[in-house]
Amino acid sequence: MENWLSEFEHESLSTPESQEAFKSAMSKYESEEAAVMGGFEAMKAIGKPYKLPESLDKLPDDAARGEFTTQAHKLLGIETAKDVESLADLDMKVGQAEGAEFDENLAGAFKQFVVENNINKSSAQKMVGFYNQMMGKARAAYIRQAEAQKTESATKTNEALIAHFGSKEKVAEQSELLRRAIQNSGITPEEYEEVGDVMADTILTKNPVVARVMLTLLAPLAAEGTTDTGKGGTPAPKERTTADDLPKTADALGWKE
Repeated sequence: MENWLSEFEHESLSTPESQEAFKSAMSKYESEEAAVMGGFEAMKAIGKPYKLPESLDKLPDDAARGEFTTQAHKLLGIETAKDVESLADLDMKVGQAEGAEFDENLAGAFKQFVVENNINKSSAQKMVGFYNQMMGKARAAYIRQAEAQKTESATKTNEALIAHFGSKEKVAEQSELLRRAIQNSGITPEEYEEVGDVMADTILTKNPVVARVMLTLLAPLAAEGTTDTGKGGTPAPKERTTADDLPKTADALGWKE
């Protein structure tokens, strides 16, 4: 092998340095013919596209796999977080409906999940937006359904009361007596409002049987009460509470001015 290298001459090998560099580079070839074929193969390889490995397992070691992953992420613009603090710029409220409550614990758990599963920040941000939007739609649908059920229940209860007492006017009369009975029970105005709202949201709008019993049993007590004083020396509420004072209760009880 030394013979062909020593005997090889070319005008570009005019200095000792160039000759030494040539021998160092070509010493792996056993003959001039092998060197020519080696150069030919190298030329064929130049310009060929880089072939990705079939899988990361095909790479020789963890260092090679780590370097490949890092460079691939850099090329694709993928950024991952090493810890939760690195996700401080992640907008956890994007896509959230106005007035929706923000759960700090859930946000922290999600960030921890992103870090542990090496999810890139761009994908994590999209996941947050999708989740918030879907939760907003689900909440809106739930509210609509609850309101529809409440209206349906109140309508059925009112229809049952009309059927039992004979007319809307009679139901309104019984409701007014019930209002007076509650008002004359010696409770404070604040307690009066609380009782009225609870009855409006539950008893008088959700169960026609219970509503009928309440009107039948409690309304007659209005004739026995007084609006001058309350029990135990507590001043009773004013004699006449208008629908404007307690709109929710007024709607449920059918109070009319």
